Amino acid sequence: MTDLIQIKFSDIEQTIFSGSFFQWNASDILSLSRKLMKQETQLQKNHPELHPLKIAISGTCNTQFLTRILRPYLYAFGIQPLFYESVYGGLMNDLMNLESDLYRFQPDVFIVLRQYRDLEAYPELLSPMDAVDDLAEREVQSQLALWQFFHKHSSAQVFLTNIAVPNRHVLGNLEANLVSSRNTYLRMVNDRFLREKPSFIHLIDQEAMSADFGKDRWFDDSAWFISKQPFCMDALPVMALSLSRLTAALTGKMKKCLVLDLDNTLWGGVIGDDGLEGINLDPNHAIGEAYLDFQHTLKRYQERGVLLAVCSKNDQTIAEQVFLSHPYCYLKLQDFAAFIANWNNKADNLRHIAQQLNIGLDSLVFFDDNPAEREIVRSMLPEVAVLDVPADPAQFSVALDKAGYFDWLQLSKEDLSRAQSYAADQERIRLSESSVDYDAYLAALEMDARIGRVSRSETERFTQLINKTNQFNLRTVRYSEAEMDCLLNDEAVYPLRAILADKFSNYGLISACILRKQEGKRLWIESWVMSCRVFKRDLEKAMLNHIVAVAKNFGCAEILGEYIPTAKNGYVANLLDDLGFDLIAEENGTRRYSLSVSSYVPCETKIHVTEETM
Repeated sequence: MTDLIQIKFSDIEQTIFSGSFFQWNASDILSLSRKLMKQETQLQKNHPELHPLKIAISGTCNTQFLTRILRPYLYAFGIQPLFYESVYGGLMNDLMNLESDLYRFQPDVFIVLRQYRDLEAYPELLSPMDAVDDLAEREVQSQLALWQFFHKHSSAQVFLTNIAVPNRHVLGNLEANLVSSRNTYLRMVNDRFLREKPSFIHLIDQEAMSADFGKDRWFDDSAWFISKQPFCMDALPVMALSLSRLTAALTGKMKKCLVLDLDNTLWGGVIGDDGLEGINLDPNHAIGEAYLDFQHTLKRYQERGVLLAVCSKNDQTIAEQVFLSHPYCYLKLQDFAAFIANWNNKADNLRHIAQQLNIGLDSLVFFDDNPAEREIVRSMLPEVAVLDVPADPAQFSVALDKAGYFDWLQLSKEDLSRAQSYAADQERIRLSESSVDYDAYLAALEMDARIGRVSRSETERFTQLINKTNQFNLRTVRYSEAEMDCLLNDEAVYPLRAILADKFSNYGLISACILRKQEGKRLWIESWVMSCRVFKRDLEKAMLNHIVAVAKNFGCAEILGEYIPTAKNGYVANLLDDLGFDLIAEENGTRRYSLSVSSYVPCETKIHVTEETM
């Protein structure tokens, strides 16, 4: 048991923001939450960088303990929560009654727990597949109708658990052999709901959680009969951690890069001492096979859009030879977006990697078998997530998966091509080194851009880019799917996007801007973001040329812009100044600007621009 009786407020702060309580049991975390609630006002005052978020929680069960335990987790991920919790049994009233407290609360996120007990109808035994499928379809359509009603009246994103199949097997092994069995039917409902759900619903994989946790432990019938708890107390931290990570992702707080050590991390042995033939990647040896399995896991992470980087105390040339020449090494040099092998301290090298990739330190996850190196990074770079690596390499893959650092809400085509795009960056670096000046380098890139109104098929990527971009983001405003739908249907709004390609790769949709016509012949830049992948290419100048064209098309004489400073968007602090805007007001760091449309002189760039129909 963790002794929380005499804990000071400063200790509570440190405990929460370090995430050290993640390893505690549910009882101790609930105790921490109670102490946090007493000091919550002071904590919020000490941390103005926290992201306020209104979170509603409901279900057909008792959610009180989950609400309490979520509080410290959300603060640990930089979120300042304001909770609304339905009364027990109040979900349907909250959803269907537009005068309910839920709608008055206007949540940003609505968390709803589902369970197998919610289903009232099951197939009759020996029912044919068509009958079972039809029953599942009716069940799913009934649920979807409720959520579409909610979505019509709320802009909240919905975090909805799928159904955990219980540890009850009346039919024994026949549960897996009859399409009409209850367990088979529950899986069918889960699968059909996944295929038909709208994008504002994000499924929380309770079925996988319960299987990993152990079904016999997850389901606690005594707790259900006594107090209607949906799962055992010990499972609360598992659910809370998952929900908090995904809520953080909703606000743009995402891990993007996995930084790896080499010796005894990607292979057995020390390359500098053992040589190419001495390290263990032998597929016929248990230890070698374990390291190869981890390499295969890392490749799958890279293929889903996670950047891989190397941070190793080694000679760079010797370390690279493994990826170039070892017959069994599965990963190749081009799989890494950054590769640093030297004898400097790893904290400095991690800073260099973040700078090279143009991402924040808080986007990095560090994986190193050496506990001393891990502790140094923890103490020197608290922003970097440091994974507790098990001693057995056979556990590396599972440890990485279970850590859940790369739980994202969406996956786009741009995510899948990210690794190749970063590999092309190395070609660009070589091109820049051979160019006589920067203008010559930009011209040699042979850039092509298509700038115009976002299409319906591009909406998901457009929204994702706005919601996850932090550095090139003038106002850091996030939008739900419902809010974005309203914007796209608003005749006074022009959602502008840019698609960029050069001689090395196609970046896809890489910049997004929301323009709104206001009274007085003014055009308001409500949001403007751009991926760090294309900084210093003059794309912002090409975008401004089109913004001015939109202003003229709207009959606007003035363009208004605003910079709201955050901890991460210092890169664009002077963007509007540099683009020729006039500063008209400043208060508490927020600066408002104006640009005259009639006096604007188009910016020159090295980008060939195709301006699409307005």
